[in-house]
Amino acid sequence: MKKFSAVLAILGLLTYVDSSHAAQKDASSEQIQPVVPERLLDDTHMNEELGINEFTAPSIKKIFEDLEGLPAIPEGSILRARPARLPMDRCSLALQLGGMMADGFVIVQCGKMNEVKPIALELSNYAKALGAGERVNRHAASLLKNAEDGDLVNFKNNLAMIQSDVEDELASLRDSDMANLIGLGGWIRALDAATAALCAKFSEEKAKVIFQPDVPDYFRYVLDGVSPEMKERRDVASIMAHLRLLEEQMTLQKGKMPTLQNVEALRHTTAAMMKVALGDAGVKKLQSPAL
Repeated sequence: MKKFSAVLAILGLLTYVDSSHAAQKDASSEQIQPVVPERLLDDTHMNEELGINEFTAPSIKKIFEDLEGLPAIPEGSILRARPARLPMDRCSLALQLGGMMADGFVIVQCGKMNEVKPIALELSNYAKALGAGERVNRHAASLLKNAEDGDLVNFKNNLAMIQSDVEDELASLRDSDMANLIGLGGWIRALDAATAALCAKFSEEKAKVIFQPDVPDYFRYVLDGVSPEMKERRDVASIMAHLRLLEEQMTLQKGKMPTLQNVEALRHTTAAMMKVALGDAGVKKLQSPAL
């Protein structure tokens, strides 16, 4: 009986050690697992109960607020050509929808309000293809009215509401991959505009805001976890490679300020990633003198 009790004690100890090791491993995994950078979460994410979950993606509105104070975006990088027809796969649909939302922020920031109508129409078409068209249509009319009135604040708010509504619809479909790909498409376009502005008029103090290696790290983690079918797409692997390079390029040595050469390196990598993620048409207007 004593021998049996001793065996049980040893087994119990081994179980405890094993479970403690597993818990430490899980805790360690949680520490290195990227989460959405808090500064890129909007008010709805921060205020709603359990708002930060697997369907939460960086807010495109917050991404652009993060870039406020940068120099003016060069004329050649304000407008970009977009694909003539809707892509056939949902991965491209989500990335390009995010890119178009970012186009909307670029347009209002640069005062190109006459370009709002085609953006609003395209947003509706892409959202419909993703299964969230009904939610988005009610905002499209508001975008046109905001543009007509020159109401930039509500224009940006309506763009943010479009992303939130699409995210909610994708959550109901249990499709977290698409929500994050929309955020990725918006961030890529925002980084394109930011690097164009800084290459045209460099300021090391203003450039610091785009050196955020945690953002490409987060999106690389997201892409690594997409469905196997989506991951088999050749461009997903390419986007991940570009994100890894951006993470390296955005990591500055302690105490070092960014240089124009650093920004130019980011610009070249971003241009290459734009071509892969947002389509060949997305880089037709990227050939600025800054490159």
